[in-house]
Amino acid sequence: MSSLRTRFTSESIEPFYVGGASASLSAGGDILVTAVNEDVVLTNLENQSIIQKIEGDGELVTCLTITPDGKYIAILSQSQQLRIFDVENERVVKSFKMSSPVYVSCADETSSLFAFGGTDGVITVWDVESNYVTHSLKGHGSTISSLCFFGKLNTSSWRLASGDTMGHVKVWDLVKRKCITTVSEHTSAVRGVSFNEPGTYFLSAGRDQTVVVYSTKNFKPIKTLLVKEQVENAGFINLPWDNENSSDFIYTAGSNNVLRIWDMQREKVIAETATPIKTTEELMIVDVLKVQDEALVLVLSDQTLVFVDVEEPDTESGSATLKIMKRIAGNHGIIADIKYAGPDLNLIALATNSPSLRIVDPNNPLEVVLCEGHTDILNAVDVSSDGLWIATASKDNTARIWRWQESGFKPYAVFQGHAGAVTTVALPKVIDTRAPQFLLTASSDLTVKKWIVPSNVNDVEIVKSAVYTRRAHDKDINALDVSPNDQYFATASYDKLGKVWDVESGETIGVLKGHRRGLWDVSFCKYDKLIVTSSGDKTVKLWKLDDYTCSKTFEGHTNAVQRAKFINRNQQVVSSGADGLIKVWDVKDVTGDCLVTLDNHENRIWALDQKDDGLQMVSADADGYISVWTDNTEEYLLEQAEKEKLKVEQDQELSNFISNGKWSEAFLLALTLEHPMRLYNILKGTIAQNANPESDIGSFELEDTIGKLNNDQILSLFTKLRDWNVNNKLFEVSQRLLAVIFKKHSPEDLVEIPGIIKIIDSILPYSERHYSRIDDLIEQSYILDYALEQMNRLS
Repeated sequence: MSSLRTRFTSESIEPFYVGGASASLSAGGDILVTAVNEDVVLTNLENQSIIQKIEGDGELVTCLTITPDGKYIAILSQSQQLRIFDVENERVVKSFKMSSPVYVSCADETSSLFAFGGTDGVITVWDVESNYVTHSLKGHGSTISSLCFFGKLNTSSWRLASGDTMGHVKVWDLVKRKCITTVSEHTSAVRGVSFNEPGTYFLSAGRDQTVVVYSTKNFKPIKTLLVKEQVENAGFINLPWDNENSSDFIYTAGSNNVLRIWDMQREKVIAETATPIKTTEELMIVDVLKVQDEALVLVLSDQTLVFVDVEEPDTESGSATLKIMKRIAGNHGIIADIKYAGPDLNLIALATNSPSLRIVDPNNPLEVVLCEGHTDILNAVDVSSDGLWIATASKDNTARIWRWQESGFKPYAVFQGHAGAVTTVALPKVIDTRAPQFLLTASSDLTVKKWIVPSNVNDVEIVKSAVYTRRAHDKDINALDVSPNDQYFATASYDKLGKVWDVESGETIGVLKGHRRGLWDVSFCKYDKLIVTSSGDKTVKLWKLDDYTCSKTFEGHTNAVQRAKFINRNQQVVSSGADGLIKVWDVKDVTGDCLVTLDNHENRIWALDQKDDGLQMVSADADGYISVWTDNTEEYLLEQAEKEKLKVEQDQELSNFISNGKWSEAFLLALTLEHPMRLYNILKGTIAQNANPESDIGSFELEDTIGKLNNDQILSLFTKLRDWNVNNKLFEVSQRLLAVIFKKHSPEDLVEIPGIIKIIDSILPYSERHYSRIDDLIEQSYILDYALEQMNRLS
């Protein structure tokens, strides 16, 4: 059995939320509806799996809403097309052309109505069950920016509130079909409107950084809260943990990326989520979703959903801090680097176009843990051999080390000193029980630095002095790797060179010269004195460490090769490229041909890592797709051996059937085994035996067998019949078989078989040719008969 790994299965972690449209949750919080550009995805948050994908109409989704009972979804796109999707029956039940694009919508709590706010200021109310417009409310002079229902269907308190981008708020009586009040307390877009549960208060919140509370008796302002941020959503909320009074509470969320809960009467914040550190990302909360039990889900501008626990805030610090229960990442954006991490290397550490280090568990693929500390996007990540230490490189000119503690990674040390962005980092390969002995960093300032990692740190330590600094290359350094014994390290640069260095002295001991374009990756072999590099020249090269010469070049990628790693005890190399392909190569193969190509990505694969010597690999691309590859070569070879063994047994069984004259059994088995000529000889044998002279193929039993064939078998039989019909020596059997098929199967049933019409069309011309030739032979036979008759007369 071959020891090379050539078969891999894959599981994908796909983005399920991409684009500007907000998300929507069912009342129970179990079904999440999100847009992926022009398509819509339904996700089950309980088992973290995608339930369904709804194909779009070719235009970006602008707005979507699911009814609280989770039965219907309203989908709107830039084409102004409204589609009502029935979740249970998995189909669009109604399409309707709106008068203008729609960017805000809502559903009432009874799942009876949708409301859509258009850019022309018109509000359309839609009956969910009957699929028709119940109200068309006109009065706003600008784009609708917020909506909410209140009250029961067809009762005297049945209301709809709306706000627009000019700061106007209207409350509509849905029974009387008219506006009952208009207020203009805001100077910019109103992004939140809400009634409290009894209906005694109403609020409006806007991007003018204010929340205005009104009495519903006359809709006069009674409170104004200065929020000091652009408010993107606000509403009333019940707090079971506050038993001092029965005051109404208000939540606000917006440009500061903080959820705050206010005591309306005291006009003060009583609880809030932790303030995020200031970064270049400038995240904001664009929407807040309410689910049962008064839980709140924050929708962030990077398509991340944050589940906030409002029932049990952390009050140890004196002021109530709202806990984050979990984060769901709609997409990871561009994934620049990826590594296996964690005590069992069962987690994935991601460097994305975000300042936060992201940790993902493939068993819970939608959830993400953020490790905050950097203030600019991450360029690279490295993990120690035991998975307990992570190093990150950032565009903020610093590197950081994170340590595993209890159930997560915590900040350990910060390394400052580079004059440019830190482009890559490397940890030692030898495991130390206390802390890594050193850290290597490379920067866009074209230098490499070695740092001593402090041990026994109680707080995050800032290290500003490096052991040494070396000018390494003339262009950006894209990769670093440390040798298995920690004596050497290698660099790969965009200046077309790879270099090997002494870790202790920081001196160059070898140069890898031969690539025609910049290098993207470099990696030491664990079991031999070899090193592998990948380049923008579309090649992967193997180098000998004893003389630094290139021993082999692998060619096959059609674009730049981003990553290259050794797997399978130095027997193979795996590479990934900008062509979206992963290729596996045999190190000892003199031809340098690719063993297998893995294709599960559609964009440039920036990141690739492996564990267990290549038994499992993970890749990530520029669209945020992650693929986990598992080697199943051994299972595949065993399966192939079993198939070969079964084939031998079936061939013997087929021979026995033919020898014993069991034509029906032989026919079915030959058809299953895809043996066209043996199938032909079986039919020829039954015709020659002619057990039933009235049968076209000499056997009524075989005719009955043909009559019981399923669609796939009939299609396979037609394919072989077509091939026989081309040959003048074989066509007679094919014509006899064709007669039996048409006798046992109606034309109406046959035309329903996909692909059969095309085969019949190719049979017809040859059949006509055969019949024309037979007609000519018959005509010639008449002439011969006539000649013989005339000769008899002469005699």
